Amino acid sequence: MAIPQYAWLQIHPSQSWKIILPSKTNTKKFDHAIYPLAVGSHNQIKNIATTSYKISPAKLPYTYPIRLIKKDKGYKAGPFVGILTTKGTQGFKGNVKNFIDIIQMGKKAGVFIFVFPAEEVDLIDQTVKAYIYDSNQKKWVTQILPFPDVVYNRIPSRKEESKPSVKAVLEYLVKENIPFFNPYFFNKWALHQWMSENKELTKILPDTTILKEEDLSRYLQQYTMLYLKPVNGKAGIGFMKIEKKENHFYLTYQTKQMTYHQSFRNFQSLWQKVHSLAKNKKYIIQQGIFLNTYQQQPYDLRVLVQKNGKNQWKVTGIGVRVAGKQSITTHVPQGGYIQSVDQVFKETFADKGLSNKWKEKIARLAVKIAKHIEAKTDHLLGEMSMDLGIDKNGNLWFFEANAKPMEFDEPNIRETSLLRLIQYFRYLSGFVPKGGKV
Repeated sequence: MAIPQYAWLQIHPSQSWKIILPSKTNTKKFDHAIYPLAVGSHNQIKNIATTSYKISPAKLPYTYPIRLIKKDKGYKAGPFVGILTTKGTQGFKGNVKNFIDIIQMGKKAGVFIFVFPAEEVDLIDQTVKAYIYDSNQKKWVTQILPFPDVVYNRIPSRKEESKPSVKAVLEYLVKENIPFFNPYFFNKWALHQWMSENKELTKILPDTTILKEEDLSRYLQQYTMLYLKPVNGKAGIGFMKIEKKENHFYLTYQTKQMTYHQSFRNFQSLWQKVHSLAKNKKYIIQQGIFLNTYQQQPYDLRVLVQKNGKNQWKVTGIGVRVAGKQSITTHVPQGGYIQSVDQVFKETFADKGLSNKWKEKIARLAVKIAKHIEAKTDHLLGEMSMDLGIDKNGNLWFFEANAKPMEFDEPNIRETSLLRLIQYFRYLSGFVPKGGKV
């Protein structure tokens, strides 16, 4: 007789694994039987005993809901999803709260999720040192597990991304055909070049080039406002803004801690300062766009686009980021703040119908951009956030996209984003429930 589709897997650090079947099927014919179950991407066979408890499995330590599916002549337990990061002082690096949120959402849907650092992967034994969050005890425990069915790449920085241990794991995933997505951070200049190859998308790109002295001089003859951005930067750190007013150049430079302002009488002195601030890092020059304002401050749009359980790109949510009084960007860490898109559009577009049309237009454009970027990367992508803007004349602009989106603070967007991730994990792993729903 077939065992049930749903069960609980108990992965005790010092005891044998156990399968806890739903109470209605915990009869003598199942209790204490041994089942050879395939687990992980390489379908390692584990002989796991079934058992029953009088209390709810949800209250037991080291116990996680899973699915059981027919595999060849036996069964497979899973899906196992591993969040890939790197080693840190507390075991691993990354946004721990975000990881716990993902794990908890997975638990609701029968997806077993854990964290594993690239440095603690054994490519010969095909195992990983997993950090498992036990929500009952509210603590992390470690366990050696088989390679996961799906890997969620959350390597925290470009510096970490360049480590040999990380490169080795990513190459292994490709070689072994283990599903993973968003293999690397985007590069601002590469993004611009990809977008430029689409005639429709070219129209929404600010004029952009690589930072050189002669090009900066030329751009300042064309535009009264420019942005200089590190090609591999994030969160607005290292951004420069140049404004040309009455034969003077006004430079604003943003660091992680503060914002500096300086004026120059001539281009040569401006260039010397810009060159010293760039510190041999690769920068782009970008035409400044005079954005629409909310309460007299410029704002842009942060759009989260993700794939769902049917491998389709969908807009998860649109957030508004309003620039701070002294900030040159809308990034929250640099003084910007979050506002509801409905609130901003209500004030910006008095007509409610017009507000809804704008949201629909933005959503269509975001999906189109996501599909185009994925095609150009030649890699599997599953999510991205992108920064769009509306100028004072009502034109839409694309500024950049992020391959490792930060979590959205808006509760409705956050909830949907977690759900979409779980759905996509399911799709990639093959553990798709009937009807394709979580």
